[in-house]
Amino acid sequence: MLWTEKYRPELLHQIKGQEHFVMDAENWVELQNMPNVLFYGVSGTGKTAAGLALTRSILGEDALDNFFEINASDDRKLETVRTKIKDIAQSGGLGQVPFRIILLDEMDGMTTDAQNALKRIMERYSNNVRFIITCNDRSKIIFALQSRCANYHFKPLSYQTILGVLNEILTQENLAGKFPEAEMLAFIKAYEGDLRRTITELQAAIASNKPLAIQVQSGLQEYENILDKIINKNTDILTQLHNLLFDGKTIKDICLGLHDVVINAQLDNSTKYKLLRVIGESEWRSSTMTPRVLLSWMVGQLI
Repeated sequence: MLWTEKYRPELLHQIKGQEHFVMDAENWVELQNMPNVLFYGVSGTGKTAAGLALTRSILGEDALDNFFEINASDDRKLETVRTKIKDIAQSGGLGQVPFRIILLDEMDGMTTDAQNALKRIMERYSNNVRFIITCNDRSKIIFALQSRCANYHFKPLSYQTILGVLNEILTQENLAGKFPEAEMLAFIKAYEGDLRRTITELQAAIASNKPLAIQVQSGLQEYENILDKIINKNTDILTQLHNLLFDGKTIKDICLGLHDVVINAQLDNSTKYKLLRVIGESEWRSSTMTPRVLLSWMVGQLI
């Protein structure tokens, strides 16, 4: 079982590093009422986990019949709001619950028209439903939605906080003391506060019996190979990037991997900044362009 699922926080007090949210959420649970909320911040900081923990705490045993999770970047169309979300919002709660809860994950991928339609549903059915919205980039959420939600910034976790979480997991897995603290901290630093990715890479390192430093390096190896092809203007790069996409990597994953290897590469400044500009623009375009088309555009810019 993946450790990110096995050790996902189930209760509010188990959420790490987001004390400002936890304090308010515990009051909402006591009152059995809550506002619509918007969680924003970088990946792997616990936004979705916080939404699920809040839902369990308020809806209790009736959560199964009254909680709905929708990935807004997949179901991003206006029709999704007008049908699926509206149908849920119109229905009253089942059992002894104050309202239903809809979690809209990765909301920054939803179109502006769909967001505007959601705004009206949020107002019209406020007695029936509450919304938990998560996103990485709050600027892609229309202001009318932001203003109708309590906004919480989920900041990257400190290295010491992540170290504590990893040590708890290793203890539960009977692996306490497997790695020296200095090695663990260097490993944690490589993933810049992304707890989910850090846990995933730790499990992968243990499963393959690799030192943590080698695990970090192996994760970047394929991107170093891609960078070499970019520098040598090898057009095979497009096939390699498409293969990463077919293997389950997102555009953001690819851009982050390329960003890290370019930052550490021995290149002259003008080349490095040109590559970083294209990589950054590609990540920005990822919410509005088809992934395969975007990769083709990116390769055209890079070589």
